[in-house]
Amino acid sequence: MTATSRRRLLPWALFLVALAVTLAGVTPAAGAARLFFFVTLLGGIVAAAGLLGPRAQLAAALLLLSLVATQRLVERPLAVPPSSQWTTPLAGPGQVVRHTVRLPTGDPTWPRLWTRAAGAAVFVCARGPLTPEDGLLLHLGDEPVARLTQEQAFGTRPQPTSIGFYRIPVSRTLLERHPEAVFTLRRAPGSSPRPIDICGTFSYRPTAGPNSSAFFDGATWTSPGAEMGGRFLIEVRLEDAAGRPFSIWY
Repeated sequence: MTATSRRRLLPWALFLVALAVTLAGVTPAAGAARLFFFVTLLGGIVAAAGLLGPRAQLAAALLLLSLVATQRLVERPLAVPPSSQWTTPLAGPGQVVRHTVRLPTGDPTWPRLWTRAAGAAVFVCARGPLTPEDGLLLHLGDEPVARLTQEQAFGTRPQPTSIGFYRIPVSRTLLERHPEAVFTLRRAPGSSPRPIDICGTFSYRPTAGPNSSAFFDGATWTSPGAEMGGRFLIEVRLEDAAGRPFSIWY
């Protein structure tokens, strides 16, 4: 083999080494995708560099190999995205789920919204079925609002034990007494021992800030906003005459 032949083959040898590096330890599906990308795009780049001369082609192959090796060898920890849905069990009277909603009662849009609204409701997401014996109580500030039961279940559920929303109608007067609406869920004394799962999700800019939700386990308060960028699914919705929500605050 002449020196000229070796110079021509060396870039392609480096290309094959880079291909072996990028395919090492990957699943068959990922390997097939990488192989297609490598051969069609990166192989084309190496071939096109040959039009500029052997040195340019060798430089392109060396750069490709170095980039692939860096990509495979350098540790790149990926942040685990927050869960889109999670639950916190409310097990006894000593525990509290709290969520604060900042209502725009002092904004000029507030009375205009009520010209369209037929009513308002608080929506709470929990795992069913809920019975009166479960004693799941909703308060707004220090005012009791409702004991949640399956009669307030909103929408269809695949199974009785599925999670879903519970709709609790509230008055405009009650909401206007609490522009900084602090909703709490707790279990009544003597309620059933079954833990009740309360749903949570992404925070999505809650009205009272990232720490608008909190959970008291009987000893300490923790915030799903600080721990997982989340909030409890407790929302205030204004509804039109057909029962469709047109403004939602959480």
